[in-house]
Amino acid sequence: MLLKFAYQDFLDDGKFKNTTKANIQNYKMLLGKFIDYCAENQVINVEDITYNHVRQHLLICQERGDKPNTINTKLLRIHAFLNYMVECEVISKNPAHKVKMQKQDTKIEVFTDAQIKQMLNFYRRNKQREKTYVAYRDYMVIVLILGTGIRRGEIVNLQWRDVDFVNRSISIFGKTRRKETIPITVRRMKKEWIKWSSMNN
Repeated sequence: MLLKFAYQDFLDDGKFKNTTKANIQNYKMLLGKFIDYCAENQVINVEDITYNHVRQHLLICQERGDKPNTINTKLLRIHAFLNYMVECEVISKNPAHKVKMQKQDTKIEVFTDAQIKQMLNFYRRNKQREKTYVAYRDYMVIVLILGTGIRRGEIVNLQWRDVDFVNRSISIFGKTRRKETIPITVRRMKKEWIKWSSMNN
Protein backbone atom coordinates (compact mmCIF):
# COMPACT_ATOMS: atom_id res chain seq x y z
CA MET A 1 0.00 0.00 0.00
CA LEU A 2 1.35 3.44 -0.92
CA LEU A 3 2.58 5.19 2.22
CA LYS A 4 0.96 8.55 1.47
CA PHE A 5 -2.45 6.89 1.04
CA ALA A 6 -1.96 4.79 4.19
CA TYR A 7 -1.08 7.93 6.15
CA GLN A 8 -4.23 9.72 4.96
CA ASP A 9 -6.36 6.65 5.68
CA PHE A 10 -4.96 6.56 9.24
CA LEU A 11 -5.89 10.23 9.80
CA ASP A 12 -9.36 9.68 8.32
CA ASP A 13 -9.88 6.70 10.63
CA GLY A 14 -8.97 8.91 13.57
CA LYS A 15 -11.59 11.46 12.52
CA PHE A 16 -14.15 8.66 12.10
CA LYS A 17 -13.39 7.50 15.66
CA ASN A 18 -14.01 11.06 16.95
CA THR A 19 -10.37 11.70 17.81
CA THR A 20 -10.03 15.32 18.89
CA LYS A 21 -8.82 17.91 16.41
CA ALA A 22 -5.83 18.60 18.66
CA ASN A 23 -4.79 14.93 18.53
CA ILE A 24 -5.28 14.77 14.78
CA GLN A 25 -3.11 17.86 14.41
CA ASN A 26 -0.52 16.29 16.71
CA TYR A 27 -0.41 13.18 14.51
CA LYS A 28 -0.07 15.33 11.41
CA MET A 29 2.86 17.19 12.90
CA LEU A 30 4.76 14.30 14.54
CA LEU A 31 3.86 11.36 12.33
CA GLY A 32 4.00 13.60 9.25
CA LYS A 33 7.73 14.14 9.86
CA PHE A 34 8.30 10.39 9.72
CA ILE A 35 6.27 10.11 6.51
CA ASP A 36 8.40 12.90 5.00
CA TYR A 37 11.57 11.10 6.12
CA CYS A 38 10.41 7.91 4.42
CA ALA A 39 9.62 9.75 1.19
CA GLU A 40 13.08 11.38 1.22
CA ASN A 41 14.63 7.91 1.54
CA GLN A 42 12.61 6.34 -1.29
CA VAL A 43 10.35 4.35 1.04
CA ILE A 44 7.19 4.38 -1.08
CA ASN A 45 5.12 1.54 0.38
CA VAL A 46 4.18 0.78 3.99
CA GLU A 47 5.55 -2.72 3.54
CA ASP A 48 9.02 -1.26 2.93
CA ILE A 49 9.29 0.39 6.37
CA THR A 50 11.85 -1.34 8.56
CA TYR A 51 13.11 -1.12 12.11
CA ASN A 52 16.13 0.82 10.82
CA HIS A 53 13.93 3.46 9.18
CA VAL A 54 12.13 4.14 12.45
CA ARG A 55 15.30 4.17 14.53
CA GLN A 56 17.24 6.33 12.06
CA HIS A 57 14.43 8.89 11.88
CA LEU A 58 14.37 9.18 15.68
CA LEU A 59 18.16 9.40 15.79
CA ILE A 60 18.04 12.35 13.39
CA CYS A 61 15.40 13.99 15.59
CA GLN A 62 17.67 13.48 18.60
CA GLU A 63 20.64 15.02 16.79
CA ARG A 64 18.48 18.03 15.97
CA GLY A 65 17.89 18.58 19.69
CA ASP A 66 14.71 16.65 20.52
CA LYS A 67 14.54 15.65 24.20
CA PRO A 68 13.79 12.05 25.29
CA ASN A 69 10.11 12.77 26.05
CA THR A 70 9.65 14.25 22.54
CA ILE A 71 11.41 11.27 20.96
CA ASN A 72 9.17 8.89 22.92
CA THR A 73 6.04 10.76 21.85
CA LYS A 74 7.10 10.53 18.19
CA LEU A 75 7.78 6.81 18.62
CA LEU A 76 4.30 6.31 20.10
CA ARG A 77 2.73 8.06 17.08
CA ILE A 78 4.68 5.86 14.67
CA HIS A 79 3.67 2.80 16.73
CA ALA A 80 0.00 3.73 16.48
CA PHE A 81 0.18 4.20 12.71
CA LEU A 82 1.97 0.91 12.10
CA ASN A 83 -0.36 -0.95 14.48
CA TYR A 84 -3.24 0.36 12.39
CA MET A 85 -1.52 -1.02 9.30
CA VAL A 86 -1.30 -4.41 11.02
CA GLU A 87 -5.03 -4.24 11.85
CA CYS A 88 -5.76 -3.45 8.22
CA GLU A 89 -3.60 -6.45 7.23
CA VAL A 90 -1.32 -4.27 5.13
CA ILE A 91 1.69 -5.59 7.09
CA SER A 92 1.98 -8.68 9.29
CA LYS A 93 3.95 -7.13 12.14
CA ASN A 94 4.91 -3.71 13.44
CA PRO A 95 8.58 -2.93 12.61
CA ALA A 96 8.69 -0.29 15.38
CA HIS A 97 8.05 -2.83 18.16
CA LYS A 98 11.74 -3.43 18.79
CA VAL A 99 12.61 0.27 19.01
CA LYS A 100 13.22 1.03 22.69
CA MET A 101 11.74 4.03 24.47
CA GLN A 102 14.36 6.48 25.71
CA LYS A 103 14.96 7.00 29.40
CA GLN A 104 13.49 10.29 30.50
CA ASP A 105 15.05 12.57 33.09
CA THR A 106 12.86 12.74 36.17
CA LYS A 107 12.60 16.26 37.52
CA ILE A 108 11.75 16.31 41.20
CA GLU A 109 10.01 19.44 42.38
CA VAL A 110 11.21 20.45 45.84
CA PHE A 111 9.33 22.55 48.37
CA THR A 112 10.38 26.14 48.94
CA ASP A 113 11.21 27.38 52.44
CA ALA A 114 7.90 29.28 52.46
CA GLN A 115 5.94 26.13 51.57
CA ILE A 116 7.72 24.14 54.28
CA LYS A 117 6.85 26.80 56.86
CA GLN A 118 3.21 26.73 55.74
CA MET A 119 3.03 22.95 56.15
CA LEU A 120 4.66 22.98 59.56
CA ASN A 121 2.46 25.84 60.78
CA PHE A 122 -0.69 24.08 59.56
CA TYR A 123 0.10 20.78 61.29
CA ARG A 124 1.40 22.54 64.40
CA ARG A 125 -1.83 24.55 64.78
CA ASN A 126 -3.90 21.45 64.12
CA LYS A 127 -1.96 19.55 66.81
CA GLN A 128 -2.39 22.33 69.38
CA ARG A 129 -6.06 22.76 68.57
CA GLU A 130 -7.18 19.12 68.50
CA LYS A 131 -4.64 17.47 70.84
CA THR A 132 -5.51 14.05 69.40
CA TYR A 133 -3.38 11.05 68.49
CA VAL A 134 -4.03 11.60 64.77
CA ALA A 135 -3.08 15.28 64.95
CA TYR A 136 0.21 14.44 66.72
CA ARG A 137 0.87 11.61 64.26
CA ASP A 138 0.36 13.82 61.20
CA TYR A 139 2.63 16.49 62.65
CA MET A 140 5.31 13.92 63.46
CA VAL A 141 5.18 12.43 59.97
CA ILE A 142 5.71 15.85 58.38
CA VAL A 143 8.54 16.72 60.79
CA LEU A 144 10.13 13.31 60.19
CA ILE A 145 10.00 13.62 56.40
CA LEU A 146 11.36 17.17 56.39
CA GLY A 147 13.96 16.46 59.05
CA THR A 148 15.37 13.22 57.62
CA GLY A 149 14.30 12.95 53.98
CA ILE A 150 13.14 9.35 54.37
CA ARG A 151 10.57 7.92 51.95
CA ARG A 152 6.92 7.14 52.56
CA GLY A 153 7.46 3.37 52.41
CA GLU A 154 10.30 3.64 54.90
CA ILE A 155 8.07 5.51 57.36
CA VAL A 156 5.34 2.86 57.03
CA ASN A 157 7.83 0.12 57.94
CA LEU A 158 9.40 2.07 60.82
CA GLN A 159 9.36 0.39 64.25
CA TRP A 160 10.07 1.90 67.70
CA ARG A 161 13.21 -0.21 67.95
CA ASP A 162 14.53 1.60 64.86
CA VAL A 163 14.60 4.95 66.72
CA ASP A 164 17.69 5.67 68.80
CA PHE A 165 17.03 8.77 70.93
CA VAL A 166 20.41 8.53 72.69
CA ASN A 167 22.43 8.76 69.48
CA ARG A 168 19.72 10.78 67.71
CA SER A 169 19.38 8.46 64.73
CA ILE A 170 16.84 6.32 62.88
CA SER A 171 17.61 2.97 61.26
CA ILE A 172 15.79 2.18 58.02
CA PHE A 173 15.94 -0.31 55.20
CA GLY A 174 16.47 1.56 51.94
CA LYS A 175 15.71 0.59 48.35
CA THR A 176 18.65 -1.83 48.30
CA ARG A 177 17.19 -3.55 51.42
CA ARG A 178 20.36 -2.58 53.29
CA LYS A 179 20.17 -1.03 56.73
CA GLU A 180 20.92 2.68 56.78
CA THR A 181 21.27 5.03 59.73
CA ILE A 182 19.88 8.55 59.37
CA PRO A 183 20.59 11.30 61.92
CA ILE A 184 17.64 13.09 63.50
CA THR A 185 18.24 16.74 62.67
CA VAL A 186 15.18 18.34 64.28
CA ARG A 187 15.82 19.25 67.92
CA ARG A 188 12.23 19.08 69.06
CA MET A 189 11.57 15.72 67.41
CA LYS A 190 12.45 13.67 70.50
CA LYS A 191 10.07 15.67 72.69
CA GLU A 192 7.22 15.44 70.17
CA TRP A 193 7.85 11.75 69.55
CA ILE A 194 7.62 10.97 73.27
CA LYS A 195 4.29 12.86 73.46
CA TRP A 196 2.97 10.93 70.48
CA SER A 197 4.21 7.64 71.95
CA SER A 198 2.40 8.26 75.24
CA MET A 199 -0.86 8.93 73.38
CA ASN A 200 -0.38 5.76 71.32
CA ASN A 201 -0.06 3.53 74.43
